[in-house]
Amino acid sequence: MTETTLAAANIKIAHDKRANMARFLEAIDEAAGKGADLLVLPEVGLQGYADFALPLGGKEAAEQKRYYFHEAEPIPGPATERIAEAARRHDMFIQFGLAERALHGNAIYNSIALVGPKGVVSVYRKVHNQFEFPYFLPGEDTPVVSLPFANVGSIICYDLCFPELIRSYALGGADVILMSNAWPMKGHDRERDYHGWAMDLAAKANAFFNQCWLVISNHCEKDAYSQGLDYFGGSQIVDPYGKPVAYAADEEAVLTHTADLADTILRSRTEGFFGLNLLQDRRPEHYRSLVAESYRQVPVR
Repeated sequence: MTETTLAAANIKIAHDKRANMARFLEAIDEAAGKGADLLVLPEVGLQGYADFALPLGGKEAAEQKRYYFHEAEPIPGPATERIAEAARRHDMFIQFGLAERALHGNAIYNSIALVGPKGVVSVYRKVHNQFEFPYFLPGEDTPVVSLPFANVGSIICYDLCFPELIRSYALGGADVILMSNAWPMKGHDRERDYHGWAMDLAAKANAFFNQCWLVISNHCEKDAYSQGLDYFGGSQIVDPYGKPVAYAADEEAVLTHTADLADTILRSRTEGFFGLNLLQDRRPEHYRSLVAESYRQVPVR
């Protein structure tokens, strides 16, 4: 039996790269103290997430765009080097979110870097980010990466709402989905917030339908940005049965869960849900419309 300890940070992030890196390093040390093999940190956690309430074309939005152009980093870069040092020290893997500067600094992506003891292992750029214009460009690549204890695929926030993406990772052999997140609330009442409830629902459903692990790290700031936005928190580890096995509400915390990842997946697919393997029982010949693009076309008359 080979056990692995997964970890997720529920933390507060600022528009201050130095402060955020210090908080990352604290969370890494705390996770290492709990025996973590892999830690997930939040979306754009290095620089802080964008304030989308700012009117496009206004002075504040222009200043925010300049902030990302000034503070974005390449991958590999200074931040990944510092995280890699911590990964080597603790012999662990760490996923964190950042604004990534593309070649020559002409474009900025909402990205994650997955870093291990030997440096950058993988880069994922948020695919479903239509509402993030004009700050971040969309990504295109969806790699599945082999780590010593599991195959992993990465997603960022809104990606969770597209089960086709998570299913494609599962079909590509991913055992664990790693989600860096900046999921907000609509209001300020966490117990009644539909938007946060939707995140929890989507997390359980995606893990259940793909009978795989899902690790989510979210922001938990309150009264953030110009509109006084509250982040939902809700960082969690969901098992292949769709059950959260570790969960934080809106308090700062580093969650961990230890399990034989592969054995739990196998049991979920052989005895968990009536003994059914939901990937094996797919009928993809009936799902061709999922990849059809005709819905995008306007008929010519």
